[in-house]
Amino acid sequence: MRRRDFLLGGACLTTLTGCGMSLEQGVFNCCRPTAPIDKETAELVRAAWDGLHADRVWDTHTHLFGNGLGETGVWENPTKSLKTRIQRVLYVNASCGGGDNAGLDAGMVTRLAHLASELKDGAKVMVLAFDDTYDAATHKKIDGQTVFSVSNEYAARKASENKKRFEWIASIHPYRTDALDELAKAKANGARAVKWLPSVMGIDFRNEQTRRFFEEMKRLDMPLLTHVGEERALDGAGRHEFNNPLLLRIPLGLGVRVIGAHCASLGESDDLDANFNPKGGKKEDFELFSQLMGDHQYDDLLFGDLSAVTQSNRVKNLSRIIIEKGDWHHRLLNGSDYPLPGVMPIFSLSAYVKADFLKEGEAKLLRELRQANSLLFDFVLKRTIQHQGKKLPNAAFETRSFFDRSA
Repeated sequence: MRRRDFLLGGACLTTLTGCGMSLEQGVFNCCRPTAPIDKETAELVRAAWDGLHADRVWDTHTHLFGNGLGETGVWENPTKSLKTRIQRVLYVNASCGGGDNAGLDAGMVTRLAHLASELKDGAKVMVLAFDDTYDAATHKKIDGQTVFSVSNEYAARKASENKKRFEWIASIHPYRTDALDELAKAKANGARAVKWLPSVMGIDFRNEQTRRFFEEMKRLDMPLLTHVGEERALDGAGRHEFNNPLLLRIPLGLGVRVIGAHCASLGESDDLDANFNPKGGKKEDFELFSQLMGDHQYDDLLFGDLSAVTQSNRVKNLSRIIIEKGDWHHRLLNGSDYPLPGVMPIFSLSAYVKADFLKEGEAKLLRELRQANSLLFDFVLKRTIQHQGKKLPNAAFETRSFFDRSA
């Protein structure tokens, strides 16, 4: 290993400390060009598709990113912190977008399209736009708090160029002066939902501008895919309190269909239902999300997305989703959070074997698959894991009907 790679790897490990880090597959993805085709791996992949209609399988959480050097529509903050720069190294490596910095935007999409093409015919990924951070008072962008952005036009264009494998999800900050017009435009242009990361983008669900946006989302029947729980990958506006799962009561109360990303499987927040004192005790975000999922008035409105729940720092709550939360199973939607399945240290297949989620032979095959196709790895892992005889349900993977009412 070169000294530069060694030092960079060490810096990456320091950044990941406390995130459920595992070194069993090293730090970096070796980015093999094609998926392994040996008989055992092929059988594991085939078994993962058993019982599913591939044309109903849409990965609900697939990130686009880049550096903006190649195509208009992607922007990256040039004044990144050391932590952000190191994280970017991991994400770029995980995406296997190639070593050409000038061609990263195109390389990332090319690689994603290739990985998606190795899914069963008919399956798709939903690529995400990501809006800038805006100020509530001035309605202007806050470049200093925007980590990166991916325009709706860019996401729509990439989906149009890859119609067999891509759908797209818009991202529109409600503080924009043109927010409602952008929402209508995105809907007309084929967007299937709106994506937010409130703590990073600085979106307060209690703001009157946000409420008006929710009302228009309801009118247009546009679902909201929003992060709930702790966010560790990006800083941005740094408003963790905006990720409180209980704030979802606001759009839910207006009749908006909401997907809580990651099932709020990480972090703690104030229990706004029981205690409005900001100095009061906190509860696990997963427990707060469970309170909402248990409120029957939201049975047809609130859903949980499975992206990232197989990461090492979330596995405790994955067990609870599989074993304890059987009443959620028809309200789960699978997503990969790509490119994170390719960030080697944040998954531990050995831990799954030890906890009796996987057999050692399955883990061995999954390790090989991950180096070649992290998107397929995430799908096959979730289809393979089981605990106490229970698995994630087929319905969680056949997500198309949530977004496409005609399906």
